Amino acid sequence: MPYNQSILEQELRRGEKVEAGLPWRLLVFSAFLFGLLFFVYLGMQFGYKPYLNSRIKNLDSKINNLNQVIDEGERKRLIDMYSQFINIQDLLKSHTVPSRLIELLEKNTQSQIYYLSLNFSLTDKSLRLEGVSPNYNILAQQLELFQRIPEIERVNLDNSQLLGNGDIRFSIKLIFKPELIH
Repeated sequence: MPYNQSILEQELRRGEKVEAGLPWRLLVFSAFLFGLLFFVYLGMQFGYKPYLNSRIKNLDSKINNLNQVIDEGERKRLIDMYSQFINIQDLLKSHTVPSRLIELLEKNTQSQIYYLSLNFSLTDKSLRLEGVSPNYNILAQQLELFQRIPEIERVNLDNSQLLGNGDIRFSIKLIFKPELIH
């Protein structure tokens, strides 16, 4: 009597069939990726690296040319001046009251006026400025500008004199309101 096998038994006896397509595709993709990376490496090694080295040599030669243009004394003065600027910047960051006063002066000074000296008194809450103006009209405009600043309580013109070249040398005392200076 022949034995009829069920479909399940037939499938179990046949065993598992592994398709070879997926591992083969993975191998081809990996080889392609490796080849691409290899060519990128070669391009970087033999193309981009020499290009960068030539740029570095070019910039080094430009720096050497600039070093020859600027003499040693001038270079030292430039480095000293830069160092002073950095020190002043650090000092101004740590001293907020003088920074605010200098900023206030910078924003509210006529372009034709320049200052020779600045004396600040914390006890009097005052600032004495000595400067030069091209004429009395500009000096009067500057005094009016100072009087319009809300942080300044009073403006005094202490001294003014006519110089030989026609400029006016002056001395101004600015008294600040207490809330500006803590």
